Amino acid sequence: MLYDAFISYATEDKETFVKPLALALKKSNVAVWFDEFELKVGDSLRRSIDLGLSKSRFGIVILSRAFFGKKWPEWELDGLVQRQISNSTPVILPIRLNITQEYILNISPSIADIYALRAEVGLDQVVTELLRVIKPQGSSLVVARERLIQLNYYPPVVTDDWWHNAIEYCGSNSVEGTFQDAMGWGRWGFPLPPRGETAIEKGERIAWAALQLNWQAMSENERISQVSHPDIVHNFIKNTPGLMEVSNKYLPFLVSYAPQITIKGYGGDFEILFAEWLEHSYQVYAEKQRIKSTEGTGVTINKTLPTCDELIALHDNKFGGYKPETIACNFVQGDLMGPPVKVYENIDYIFWLLSKESSWMPEPVRVYLIEGMKRWAVWPWFSFSDDHKGKDGVTGKLVESLQKYKRGEKFKLNKISRLDLETRAEHSIALLGINEKASELCDKFINIGFIDAWIEERLLNRKKRV
Repeated sequence: MLYDAFISYATEDKETFVKPLALALKKSNVAVWFDEFELKVGDSLRRSIDLGLSKSRFGIVILSRAFFGKKWPEWELDGLVQRQISNSTPVILPIRLNITQEYILNISPSIADIYALRAEVGLDQVVTELLRVIKPQGSSLVVARERLIQLNYYPPVVTDDWWHNAIEYCGSNSVEGTFQDAMGWGRWGFPLPPRGETAIEKGERIAWAALQLNWQAMSENERISQVSHPDIVHNFIKNTPGLMEVSNKYLPFLVSYAPQITIKGYGGDFEILFAEWLEHSYQVYAEKQRIKSTEGTGVTINKTLPTCDELIALHDNKFGGYKPETIACNFVQGDLMGPPVKVYENIDYIFWLLSKESSWMPEPVRVYLIEGMKRWAVWPWFSFSDDHKGKDGVTGKLVESLQKYKRGEKFKLNKISRLDLETRAEHSIALLGINEKASELCDKFINIGFIDAWIEERLLNRKKRV
């Protein structure tokens, strides 16, 4: 851990001045190495002090009559002097406590040469002067750190390498500002504040970049996706600094990452916003109906105009009139030019929908999504993933059998194809934590007609090409 400042002092001055100073600096979000804050029973005093001296940007030295002649304070001062000699910027920040400049000059001319604050001007003024050096107003990193602390996220001091990733991320989106903007932020990514020239503007962007990197890492670790229970999603948003604020600001991004929370009754803190969005969407599409627009008629059941936006269709009892496959496709992979949302393969989403893990969904929604995944017919696999290759001589056999199917024949699921299907189901079970047998999920998959629908879709596509 790094610190902004190490406080070196004599024990006699602790209660009257040093401890109030340390507390005031800590209240101002300065990371202070102060023995009472840092030392625990059993710690090596010398090693702890050495660590504090080496890991602190500045050394605040409380110069007093008690300070000079004491072993530990002078030893600490010697260490700070060595750092100052080897540094191009000041390290020692002295404060005179009830002694004159002449007194210091008689004891240590080298220390007397460094401008010292006077404790007599009052604690508030001393803290203000220290902050001018420790937290310069022209520093975008200082601004960023202050902003993060305001948002209840406590980052390391500005000299820590931790900040490098946030700074790099600020300029990492090559499509920012273009029509592909949403695609460039990554999963659970939201637009950052615009780039600016001032320290405040730069600091604000760096702060949100740091927050975004944090919640993106958390979403990966906790596997927050379309198959997460809404309660898990809402807890993730509530308990992650900054995420609630951007979720409210960029609602379409939020529902792309977690479309399940748009289902009526599962919106949590966003339920009213979803209802308002749907109502506004009704009005927009009613106007399109009035002017006889044909926008979206190709993805609806009756080739008529949708009644609402696709992103909010799960909040509508009739799914906006969209085809099941349109709703399912949007659920799994989002908009064509929207943010990246897909976490698993299509077959994994299918097995999840067929399992009891999705039973929290209202049955009409669940049935519509299953029907949509069936009609979409893009679930076949040749291999599993980079980290799971399946079984040699088995994986991909179902697809091979399907590709050999000839029109007019009755498709028969042979033994090795069934084994391939069950092996793939086992992978989904392990990946998603499904508490069901592979054989049961495969029976549902077959009985609901996923294989038959794929054959029908393939024949239709073949007929279109002829």
